[in-house]
Amino acid sequence: MFGIGPEELLLIALVALLVLGPERMPKLMRDIGKVVGDLRRTSDELRDDFLNADKYLEAKPTSVATTTPEAPAAEGAPSGPPGESAFDREMREAKERLRGT
Repeated sequence: MFGIGPEELLLIALVALLVLGPERMPKLMRDIGKVVGDLRRTSDELRDDFLNADKYLEAKPTSVATTTPEAPAAEGAPSGPPGESAFDREMREAKERLRGT
């Protein structure tokens, strides 16, 4: 864990015991254990999601149609290809502005 061996962990725990005292040390260790457990569970869930992402993608068919209605084009704005999403139109317009056309 972070390149820290058992000897270093024991030394850190001993210093923490001296600094915090025996009253606060058990509560601190419990809290640290909960945080580490939550991080491990979250890490395991994320790893499983990444490993199984291909299964999720195969299960859901992708559609070309957008689910949200597109905003109407402003007057004088160049029209794009049919079926172009609002995001694609914005990207195309930004590229055109960068090119200076």
